[in-house]
Amino acid sequence: MKYLNIVKEQLRAWVAEYYGPDAVLSGVSSLGGHSGVTVGFVVKQVDQPEEDLVLKVPPIGVRPKDNFDVLRQVPLMSVLVDHGIAAPAIRWFSDEIKWFGQPYIVMKRLPGKSLADIFDRNAPRVPNEFGQLFFKAMHELTQIHSIDGMQTLHGWSTPRSLVMEIDHWVSVLQKSSNQAWIREGMELRTLLHKYAPRHWVTGIVHGDFYSNNWLFDEGKLTGVVDWESTTLGPILLDLGWVSMMYDVEAWGPMRKDRMGWHPSPEELIAFYAKSTSIDMSDINWFRALAGYRLACNTAYYFEMHQSGKRHNPAWDVLGESFPFMLERARSMLKT
Repeated sequence: MKYLNIVKEQLRAWVAEYYGPDAVLSGVSSLGGHSGVTVGFVVKQVDQPEEDLVLKVPPIGVRPKDNFDVLRQVPLMSVLVDHGIAAPAIRWFSDEIKWFGQPYIVMKRLPGKSLADIFDRNAPRVPNEFGQLFFKAMHELTQIHSIDGMQTLHGWSTPRSLVMEIDHWVSVLQKSSNQAWIREGMELRTLLHKYAPRHWVTGIVHGDFYSNNWLFDEGKLTGVVDWESTTLGPILLDLGWVSMMYDVEAWGPMRKDRMGWHPSPEELIAFYAKSTSIDMSDINWFRALAGYRLACNTAYYFEMHQSGKRHNPAWDVLGESFPFMLERARSMLKT
């Protein structure tokens, strides 16, 4: 709450500069999420329609690098919006730090809201019928993957090969002091290299595609948000990721007893497969890659959470699930 009050004062000064001294700021609220600072707000001007906006800045004390570099989203969002993807349009952006202490972007806020946070143990249970909304999100994923990212985003980011994707997460894993977890993660890395597919399709990879990052309004998908982790790389990572997120066998007791209302991984994969000509024979390898990727992040951020440096109760759920993620990933490589 204290930090939100600080952002509110920063926004008030920013609005006066960019919209004029008569503009009115209202509706400042935290929009949650597990990375960065995301704040919603409304700007009202005389004789102008009000603007419903979202501010994004990197987390406090974190250098704006890689997925914390919010400005890298600007060309990406332009491409997505131009191709009819339900992504937020950028309204303002700047590398000036005088306003919020970091570079920032301000986006148009999309209507709708996400389903209950899957990592919040106090969130209300999601009704089973909401599982049908997943297929609308999966259709959007096929549209994202149909964009020729190598051409439309040429020079935006170095495309990742499978080897690069696997090894990218080693540095994150090794930030942990849990030597047992590091050893297990590195053993899985070796298996991923051993069984890596020889061929893959490169395109736009959202990187964190699951229901926390989808918006719905009256049963319609209105937005896909949180593009911080987006890369150019093997697009089946997104399918492996969403499959892993809703795979009961990949999670510990704290989350497992709240699952089952959504489609199964096999149903999600089957729906995607109907809309693409991509060879799906290696999808289990991508499910294993997704589990490895999340486990590497968990090893580090669970420790940061426990130390109080980056408190987020979601990491309790993820930390408990670490051995389940790795075991499920290993089993995927055996099939």
